Amino acid sequence: MKIVLFLMLFLISIKAEILNVNILYLEQQIKKPPVLSNIIEEPKDLGLRGVELAIKDSNKSSRFLNQHFNLTTVISYEKKDLTSAFEKFVNENNSYVILNVEDDFLETLLKHPKAKNVLFVNASSQTTSLRKTHCEKNLLHTIPSNAMLYDGLIQFLVKRNFKEIFLISGQNPKDESIKNDIKNSVKKFGAKIVKEKVWDNNSDIRRKAGDEFPVFTQASDYDVLLLADYYGDFGEFMYFNSWLPRPVAGTQGLTPVAWHKVIEAWGAAQMQSRFEKFASRWMQSKDFSNWLAVRAIITSINQIKTANLEENIKHIRSNEFEIGAYLGRSLSFRDYNGQIRMPISLVQPRALISSSPQVGFLHPVTDLDTLGIAPFEMECK
Repeated sequence: MKIVLFLMLFLISIKAEILNVNILYLEQQIKKPPVLSNIIEEPKDLGLRGVELAIKDSNKSSRFLNQHFNLTTVISYEKKDLTSAFEKFVNENNSYVILNVEDDFLETLLKHPKAKNVLFVNASSQTTSLRKTHCEKNLLHTIPSNAMLYDGLIQFLVKRNFKEIFLISGQNPKDESIKNDIKNSVKKFGAKIVKEKVWDNNSDIRRKAGDEFPVFTQASDYDVLLLADYYGDFGEFMYFNSWLPRPVAGTQGLTPVAWHKVIEAWGAAQMQSRFEKFASRWMQSKDFSNWLAVRAIITSINQIKTANLEENIKHIRSNEFEIGAYLGRSLSFRDYNGQIRMPISLVQPRALISSSPQVGFLHPVTDLDTLGIAPFEMECK
């Protein structure tokens, strides 16, 4: 009887020592504008499934450290609903929030009176200006910025001598943002934009691409058509419809991504298989960036064995912190803007073509820092 009582007390004491950590997933749904091409829609659970898999996998290993992680999911079109959920979460003494929201709402949350009590992880917005204008220590980015993506693409094009570029962009604000990042990358790595045009035709291009695009893309010469068409208004129909027989890259064609089905090396094939079994679909970049957001938080807590916010922020931003992510490199965060360092995969729909940074592009710290914003480009301190 005494032995049974002792075991019961022992088990109770073990249970009491478990470190329970809550993580909030906030997703702002948006009404996307209609697109002119008949594209395949994004999965409705894009991003969420990456978070869920990371929580599931992490709890299997974390139980040996007496740690357990709980996920709270809030998805809404309404900012007020998301704000209320955030406030409730923080008022209950929780500290870790993963954001899949639009830029304006992200900035609103950063200004919230409760924001200083939270580590925000942006796992969705690729806008480069967020990395330039925000230096808050409690903001991390696990999705690559457009600057990183197109630095990776332009490095490859320069390496392969596709240096003369015909740049075509749409009129959407996201297209404009991507176009500006492409221009910065072109200047940075010594390529040249020999012609630039904006696609402003609002007609249904599906029936007219063979007539419209050869005329639209007339130029004396260029090595590659580079597209900035975020929503796919016209870019999908540019293949084989240009005036000159040239390859297509950018938002369509050869595309820079954080993750893709065709990545199989460095254990990625096992990751792909595990995700497909869990989600019944392929893993995409936003699934990966959300998975990475959870893994960054949990890896830090596993390593320093505390959920204390300040200590984890300090550890994640330190030179000692690294995280494995099936990309052939250990990933870490830039201290000056919280952006994760990662290779950029250059893919077409059925093959991995290359991975940047390319050999020969050097940096005094790490070649991963040849991709994206440098410290001297920061607009805050």
